[in-house]
Amino acid sequence: MAASSTPSGIDRAFLAQVPIFAGLPERILGRVMEVARAVSLRDGQVLVGEGELARGMFVVRAGELEICKRGRTGAEFCVATLKVGDCVGEMSLVDIQPRSATVRARGAARVYAFDQAEVAKLYVTDLEAYALLVHNIAREISRRLRSADQLLVDVGLAVDTTWTASPDPGGRREP
Repeated sequence: MAASSTPSGIDRAFLAQVPIFAGLPERILGRVMEVARAVSLRDGQVLVGEGELARGMFVVRAGELEICKRGRTGAEFCVATLKVGDCVGEMSLVDIQPRSATVRARGAARVYAFDQAEVAKLYVTDLEAYALLVHNIAREISRRLRSADQLLVDVGLAVDTTWTASPDPGGRREP
């Protein structure tokens, strides 16, 4: 294990490179590490299920995770693959909503888990640490929202182009 790892197996240097922890002062990063734990997953093992009560967030340390969501018909669609350094479940540290998707391991994986209740204790014991962490989480959520907005526009334009590029037999364009 790396010299910067804690007894719980959390690699400090790695964690400092994760976007929601990057730039945090050493003291605050240390406080965050105190509440982390390492979790190993088997191939196909579900980390969290869509609709479950959210109780924390995770950072991918090794392997990959897939994010899957159910549509109105009940069909599951995988919307993203997370790799080393990506985080999932960070919204649970900000809102109090059920999980928005199912997260499962694609092959063996290892994650760092951050329990919502433990992170919330930072609010009482170290308000600065809590505020900086939540600020970084808000940045990450904002980045993902901007990306989702662009994806929606791109899909909308593709659909619009498909509809308007196919004239009907009477020479009119379909709506």
